[in-house]
Amino acid sequence: MGKYLVTNFAYGTGPYLRTTELAIAFNNELERRGEERLPVIVPWVYGDKQKSIMLEEFGEHAKGHPGEVLLDAELGRILKQVFYTGQMKYEETLAAWVASAARVGGEAHEHLSGTFEVETLGGEKVMANGTDIVLEINRSPRIRYDVAPSYSTTFGYIAEILEKAQTVGRDVIDVATALLKRGVTLADSIEGKQGLNCMAYPATFSWAKGYQPRYAGEVLVPPITDLPKESDERMEEGLYVTITGIEGLERLYQEALELGLKLYSNDTKAVVGAEKALPHVIPNPAIKLQFARAGWGSIWLSMFSRTPLVVPAFDPTDDPEIYFNNQAVRGLGIGTIYTGQPLAEILAKSEAVRSASAAVCADIKERWGTLNGNDVCAKLFVDRFLG
Repeated sequence: MGKYLVTNFAYGTGPYLRTTELAIAFNNELERRGEERLPVIVPWVYGDKQKSIMLEEFGEHAKGHPGEVLLDAELGRILKQVFYTGQMKYEETLAAWVASAARVGGEAHEHLSGTFEVETLGGEKVMANGTDIVLEINRSPRIRYDVAPSYSTTFGYIAEILEKAQTVGRDVIDVATALLKRGVTLADSIEGKQGLNCMAYPATFSWAKGYQPRYAGEVLVPPITDLPKESDERMEEGLYVTITGIEGLERLYQEALELGLKLYSNDTKAVVGAEKALPHVIPNPAIKLQFARAGWGSIWLSMFSRTPLVVPAFDPTDDPEIYFNNQAVRGLGIGTIYTGQPLAEILAKSEAVRSASAAVCADIKERWGTLNGNDVCAKLFVDRFLG
């Protein structure tokens, strides 16, 4: 099948979707310049659930480009060893990552250096030769593959998140300072070694005035995600609950039941009583709020679609990223942190949230001429790749 690119990402649903979107945008840009598209090897971390979601998102693309997206179950097994689940305290996950990242990175390197089986979205099994991997595209990576040049995208460096977590106290972020420091050192050894770092705006820290790049050569870009399409299907008015794909966080989403609107969700097992619907419906006028853990995929979707966002208050045992993301949501005015306030109070703020979202989008458009960070990154990556 010729040359390949491979993706590398953090835990949850958004990261594997966003890296696949970006890889496809990269291929589109290659094709525009008269170059061959590259098959995309994606770690298959979450089994049938991941494949089902990827078919929903990329099934149409696969019809036009069969075999372009390839799922690698063994690479997924390897990568999952360093992933966070809400079933563990974040501190336990961080300790396991610090202790195992070098070993797990070695496993990934060895796997990707040989010949291995991958599967198309259509279910066809084919063999890939790792020596033909010519590029890695990643998003907040937890390990290094070290098999090809790596171009990185992020909403906030892990090193910076763990560094700032040391300043807020253990009663706010329940992780030992000594462990946070070890995490910073490890994260710098991964994030600081990228061939190109693209930082999204707005994001965890980049939204704030006076933001400074952590690594030389960083490029600030618009939100690194595909833009939402309008939704006009007939629906009852309600609330959309977005589930991240991280196991064990169901307790957060149960708060949505207290808001008293009809519930829609992408995961009806995690949200009892919800009607199944894909996140594509969030821009629909019938969706009055999106309730979601404060990951940037959910934040940007609400911001672009002007669907007011409601996020759960930070749990001290959760990933520190979410603490700082909540601060960004509040600081930008593009969402509400749910602390048990009445639905009427949340809905009363909807117009202010929509106005703040529109203002941020206007700022992005003025600075870059587009809201689509995938297109901006794809051009930067292809420029560097073709060199």
